[in-house]
Amino acid sequence: MIVVSNTSPLIGLSNIGELRILHELFGEILVPPAVVREFGEILPEWTIIKSPRDKHLVNALSRLLGEGESEAIALALELKADFLILDDLKARKIAREMGVKVMGTAGVLLLAKKRGIVGAVKPLLSELVERGFRISPEVIEVILKAAGEG
Repeated sequence: MIVVSNTSPLIGLSNIGELRILHELFGEILVPPAVVREFGEILPEWTIIKSPRDKHLVNALSRLLGEGESEAIALALELKADFLILDDLKARKIAREMGVKVMGTAGVLLLAKKRGIVGAVKPLLSELVERGFRISPEVIEVILKAAGEG
């Protein structure tokens, strides 16, 4: 499985001490150099840094999105990734329009519960929000219902 991540899921999960969830779900995660810079800390050994080749696409996307999002979308397209983990709504819309399958951080937590990696999603979502992660109440409600916790 090929999974590319943008910065916000890495920061959010790291802030609540649950970065391991990505590794347990997907094994290796691919990240472009801009995401490494934005993350600002050393990433775990199971993250692989890979630069997107299509610099023209990155530049075009950069007119609309941040550098990390632009590189992550371009990389996901190039690698025909199974998922791009991405939270920003505008970036998600653009990625989907380009044919990229997108999953947000809340979706990662839901998948982790379904696979038995975490026991409950609600406390993790609550902690994310407490630590400044932006997620709409509507998304929280949908995820909690899907997790059987709503």
